[in-house]
Amino acid sequence: MERKEKTLQDYFQDYKLRFSKMTIDELIEVFNREVGNKGWVGVRGAYLAALHQEFLSREFDCSQFIFENSTSLQYKIRLEGKKLVQIID
Repeated sequence: MERKEKTLQDYFQDYKLRFSKMTIDELIEVFNREVGNKGWVGVRGAYLAALHQEFLSREFDCSQFIFENSTSLQYKIRLEGKKLVQIID
């Protein structure tokens, strides 16, 4: 049987499911590993889009690093109460 190649949408759905099962602390850890990573491929885009969507689906203020259609990976983040804030040293 021929194996079907995964599309970016398939990767997005896989990441979305994985992220939905994570705690907020785990999501923060995943996000912080991406800060400073300049590499870019389509699968990473699907990964970051799923992460972006998962943060927005939670009851946390993400306004310091998530904008309408983009996510800033300039600084790591941490949880302060119900707000995710950038760690700017």
